[in-house]
Amino acid sequence: MSAPGPGGPATAAGLQIFLLLRGFQQWDRLPAAVERWEQLGVDGIAEGDHLFNPYAPPHPDPAAHAGADQLTVLSFVAACSQRLRVASTASNVGFQHPALLVRRYAQLAALVGGERVYAGFGAGWARREFAALGLEMPPHADRLDRLEESLRLARALYDDGIADLAGRHVTVSRLPLVPWPATAPRVLVAGGSSRIVELAGRYADHLDLNAPSHRVAPADPQKRLITTTADLEESVERLAGSIAAAGRPPGGVSTSLIVDHVTFCSEREVAEASAQLCAGAGLGPRSLDDCPFELVGEPRRMAERLEELQERLGLRWVAVPNDCAEQLFAEVVPLLSRQ
Repeated sequence: MSAPGPGGPATAAGLQIFLLLRGFQQWDRLPAAVERWEQLGVDGIAEGDHLFNPYAPPHPDPAAHAGADQLTVLSFVAACSQRLRVASTASNVGFQHPALLVRRYAQLAALVGGERVYAGFGAGWARREFAALGLEMPPHADRLDRLEESLRLARALYDDGIADLAGRHVTVSRLPLVPWPATAPRVLVAGGSSRIVELAGRYADHLDLNAPSHRVAPADPQKRLITTTADLEESVERLAGSIAAAGRPPGGVSTSLIVDHVTFCSEREVAEASAQLCAGAGLGPRSLDDCPFELVGEPRRMAERLEELQERLGLRWVAVPNDCAEQLFAEVVPLLSRQ
């Protein structure tokens, strides 16, 4: 079986819009929400893999910042819809044997079609989450080595249906993939470091772009706020080099990014709104006009910015917070050239 190449729904020639289920807790209303998202024209749903919000301060209620079970939610969304894509951004391979994740993604692909499933694999980075499970978080290099072995395993199982791997962190012996879907899910890696980009070029079908490693800041929200579009262009160039070095077809790895906040305001309010976002991350006031992870301003400004990002970065899709869906699809999406 060959690795899946880039593809897309009816809007494939234009930018696809995914919703990121950040903070969604009304699980009994999820079927109705899926129906509404389809009516709006949403292309897909993305979900991160966290036991709780690693950035949130301590709270009297332990469940206040709890995360949902990623694959359960994405599977339910896919079952409720005939067309919505689902994307994991991305499952932590440090919590379990990666073969179990590979198998769960394969089962979902067999049920709803692999062209609808982005199988995300990540190294894990939140020490508090490892500690909550009684696990010691391995050093950064070891976590990335384990991620690489996990990606090698995923690639072998999705391409060949069976795998042997004797790695330092991951081992399997003549392991079959059952079910082996007719169309494999798309292997997704998320990150911005040189090593992550290189791994995406060698093994993945999709890279979700994040702040590059040279953007040094005390916390990830700050790194994302000080990242520029040019920074991500460098990541895309590195990705192309890694694809070529691996002997894979040019353009075989698609890209996306997650928008952290969508802030509707008038032009005269942009500077103040940007300053508030920076203050929330512990940064002084600064322009966010060239930050790819923020949309601030009027609808026309947002639409132009999204099209600029798609053109400069070759984006397949952008994920935005689910709580902005109604206004975004009413006021911004109609201004996009999505055909």
